[in-house]
Amino acid sequence: MTDEQKRDAELVHQILLGNEDAFSELNTLYKQRICEFIASKIGDWHHAEELTQDTFLKVNQHLQTLRKPERVLNWMFRIANQLVAGWHRKNQKSNTARSSIDIYESEGEYEAATVVHQAAQENATETARWMALSEAITQLPELERRIFRLQLENKSYEEIAEICEVTVSIVRNRLSRAKQKLKFWAAAWEEANAEGLDLDFSEFNS
Repeated sequence: MTDEQKRDAELVHQILLGNEDAFSELNTLYKQRICEFIASKIGDWHHAEELTQDTFLKVNQHLQTLRKPERVLNWMFRIANQLVAGWHRKNQKSNTARSSIDIYESEGEYEAATVVHQAAQENATETARWMALSEAITQLPELERRIFRLQLENKSYEEIAEICEVTVSIVRNRLSRAKQKLKFWAAAWEEANAEGLDLDFSEFNS
C-alpha cells in the first residue's frame, strides 16, 4: 500500500466516524481530478462541475459500502463514470450502435452477454487510462499544470496569460511542452498496460 493509499484509507475511516474536516480534505484532494475526468467525457466544463458535485454527494451517501478504503479514488472515478453515462443518456448522446437488448433479440443471449462484458472491460480500461493521465497531470511543473488545466476549462490563451501573469507566448510554449510530455506518457502507458506492467510517471518524467 502506497503512502497515498494509506492517507486515503485513514480519511475514509475518519469520514465514517463523522469527521467533516476529513471529507473536506478528500474533496480538496480529488475534486479537480474528478472534474477534469468528467469534462473530458462530456466536453462541457459547467456541467462537469455540476456532475462533480453529484459525485461527491454520492460518495458521502454511500461511503460505508466501500470495501477497500485505500482505493477510494478508483471508486469515485467509477461513480463519476456512471453519472456521465446517465448524462449522455439524458442528452441522447450515446454512441452505442446497438443496445444489448437489440443484440439479444437478433443474435441470442451469449452474444449479448459478450457485448456487455466487453463494454465493461473497455470502461474499466478507459477509467484506468484517465486515472494514469490524471496522475501525470498533477506531476507536471506548476506553471505547465496550471496552464493545462485552465485550457481544459476552455480559457483562451489571452485569459490564461492574464490569470497566470505571463505572456501569451509563454502560455503557448508551456502548453505545447505539457501536451508533448503527456503525449509521450500516454504512449508509454498504453505499451506498459498492454504488457500488464505498471508505469510511474514520476520516473518517466525524470
